[in-house]
Amino acid sequence: MNRRAIIISNPGEPGAENFCEGVNKDVTSYTRFLKTPVGGLWFDAEVIHYARPSAAEILGAVADLARVEYSVIIFSGHGFYSTTRLTTVLELRGGQQIDANALRLRSGRQSLILDCCREKHPELPREISFGMRVLKAAARINPENCRRLYDQRILECPQELVALYACGVGQTAADMSDTGGVYSHNLLTGASEWAENLNINTSVNHSILSIATAHENAAARVRHVRGDRQTPTIEKPRSEPYYPFCVVA
Repeated sequence: MNRRAIIISNPGEPGAENFCEGVNKDVTSYTRFLKTPVGGLWFDAEVIHYARPSAAEILGAVADLARVEYSVIIFSGHGFYSTTRLTTVLELRGGQQIDANALRLRSGRQSLILDCCREKHPELPREISFGMRVLKAAARINPENCRRLYDQRILECPQELVALYACGVGQTAADMSDTGGVYSHNLLTGASEWAENLNINTSVNHSILSIATAHENAAARVRHVRGDRQTPTIEKPRSEPYYPFCVVA
């Protein structure tokens, strides 16, 4: 299968009061997760990181996704909700922004994960332990089978869009310098624990954690930790199946 993952990050200006070191942790964690067998065994060439890119760079990268069968776009950094555009706006390099809707493909299979604040503005303003846990289960995991299962489930899904938001409209997304975004950390940690705690014989069976279930599990954790201050949301088709987030085979 031809697939591609794009990770976009903007921790802010180094030395600035709102600089978020956790964003860089998110990049490392997502990249590591995707390349593990249970994360789908994405190849190096399939995962591209854009650090504080220009809007033109991202629009070009999104246009290229029309040629792939499945794409994932992950954003970690600063953002807000524009009450004039009624949409989430992502902040890129200094002075440049992009409407989150510009990341959506008009057709095809795609997932979006947006870990950013969504505080309302009336006008546009100017590492996880996952890797070690996977190693513990390495003896019962076949990397090639994981990638094959991941691809198979994607093809079973309709050509739809699933979008995950780290918080609701009007809320902020918390960042921790040592573990990354609270939502991203719980999304990946939850997947790690799911894979680690499975007790199946992979020679005769397999298991899939859908992106929808992974989000709901993470959302419950975030609500518990942050209370009503941060309530992650999801946009998805009303019918299953949903794209895989984590697989064990």
